[in-house]
Amino acid sequence: MRTKITQALVENAPRQLSGPPSLYADQELRGFYLIVSPTKRGFYVQSQVNGKQVRTKIGDHPAMTAKEARALAAKTLVSMRSGLNPIEERRKARAKGITLRQALELHLASKPLSAKTVEGYRYVIENYLPDWLDRTLAEIGADRVGVRERHQRITKKSGKATADATFRTFRAVYGRGLREHPDLPANPTANVDFHGVKKRKVDANEDRLKAWGRAVLELSPVRRDLHLFMILTGMRRTASCEAKRADLASDVLHVPKPKGGTARAFDLPLSKALRDLLAHREAEADAIKRKTPWLFPSDSKTGHVQEVQQEELNGLTGHALRHCYGTLAVQAGVPLLELKYLLNHASGDVTMGYLNPSVDHLRDHQERATAYVLARLGLRHEPGTWPPTRSGDA
Repeated sequence: MRTKITQALVENAPRQLSGPPSLYADQELRGFYLIVSPTKRGFYVQSQVNGKQVRTKIGDHPAMTAKEARALAAKTLVSMRSGLNPIEERRKARAKGITLRQALELHLASKPLSAKTVEGYRYVIENYLPDWLDRTLAEIGADRVGVRERHQRITKKSGKATADATFRTFRAVYGRGLREHPDLPANPTANVDFHGVKKRKVDANEDRLKAWGRAVLELSPVRRDLHLFMILTGMRRTASCEAKRADLASDVLHVPKPKGGTARAFDLPLSKALRDLLAHREAEADAIKRKTPWLFPSDSKTGHVQEVQQEELNGLTGHALRHCYGTLAVQAGVPLLELKYLLNHASGDVTMGYLNPSVDHLRDHQERATAYVLARLGLRHEPGTWPPTRSGDA
């Protein structure tokens, strides 16, 4: 129906309870429409844009009056006839507005992911790129030099592997945002010089281990004990940092969420030295009446130690300590089969699937490994005490 779109028409036009919505074309402003559906009264404009008919909504009643809609319609129609597509412009505006935080949520919701994987994505973005969370992808993507320099700064502070892992995660999150909003700048990680860190062979020669043993004793008590715990167990960084007091028994530490999720949960047998280490952590927490669930607490957002890089330890931190433990345990005479269980290594070996060695059996090998590792570090442990002392000290 062609008629003048007035406020009275907008308010009184009958709703169609069935069939197609009622369409009113304004007789004075060509391309200005009112469409009345069973639930809404909306204002629209329609015009050719670069040879193609485009119709788009400009507002709804009662949020917009007929007079306001007419004025906006006139302005929009002029821009459309000059070649601007309002639908494309809105899409570009949405693309410019999406933040890294929103892109992260979009990525995490895009496909089924394990709780551990989700936690890993959040940890990386929130801990290594926290100041980017509320920046738009458009802004980050346009600063390709800044993205490359951030990778370099993380490399210097936290190591090559951490820097590469951070930007592989960022690349995936940005890529999901780019699929949603193709008008965003190209993925800026194309300008990142990834180190391509391969599985490393950790140099654990005698001098380096002795130097590490001296240096670790100079750290704060929590960090000293965390690094010693990692080299004496081979536990991964995340599982070590997230170890809870409630999971500690007299001679085992239950690890409920290792790599692989709850299905890989296991009990870590504790040597005498490890029992003394964790008992010391418990006693220290009790002494200062610190109500913390964590064995290695800190003032971080999570309440436990998160970043394990330590300049004083000359690169022997994090996963490198897992490598050290494995190498030294073998040198101590721990059989490979038992070592796999101590490290909680997943295996596709059918035979291993039938085996279930007791914690007591594994603890004997843990004792052997602990004694050897401490000796190689130049440290001496007196049962019932902690921390260890240097072997040369009186």
